[in-house]
Amino acid sequence: MAQNRQAEKDMAETGHETTRRVAGHAAQTARTMSDAAERTARTGADVLQRNSEQMRQTFEMGSDTAARMAERAFGQFARAFGVVTGNGAQQATQQSAHNVEVILHSNAIIADGVQTIAREWMTFVQNRAERNMERFEALANCRSVQDCIAAQTDLLRDSIEHLLQTTKRVAEVSTRMADQAVHAGESTLAPR
Repeated sequence: MAQNRQAEKDMAETGHETTRRVAGHAAQTARTMSDAAERTARTGADVLQRNSEQMRQTFEMGSDTAARMAERAFGQFARAFGVVTGNGAQQATQQSAHNVEVILHSNAIIADGVQTIAREWMTFVQNRAERNMERFEALANCRSVQDCIAAQTDLLRDSIEHLLQTTKRVAEVSTRMADQAVHAGESTLAPR
């Protein structure tokens, strides 16, 4: 009888030790995956930042070029078809050039907004990976089915809340970006 109890105790200890080792390996794997996800997210954010900056510079350089081209094209059009002459032609040409600049400025506002949105999602991915690893460790330490269900429920609730918060911030950025672009256009474009 005592021998059976000892054998049961030994089996239970062996089972717990095996579970601890598996949990330790799982936690180590989770940390490694989290580190890799973080490095990937950081690299993606850096690439996005560089591309966004290059796009902004391209818009700025293109703005002057587009304005000059629009001015010349309108001037040629006006002369060719006699639409507007003299001082009126010059004003119309200047207004057209200004409209092109405003459109390019609105595009720059949109590009900034897209960059901010991309940063929000990259931050979401990075934070989600870290939180999931923490929750995975909690799952690995579960001792009963009830603990496991509770840990999974917490993981799901946390994931959904974080997704909704990020989506709300992205929507706010999108709305602000659209408002700024529309305002820039309404306040400075020539009336129709």
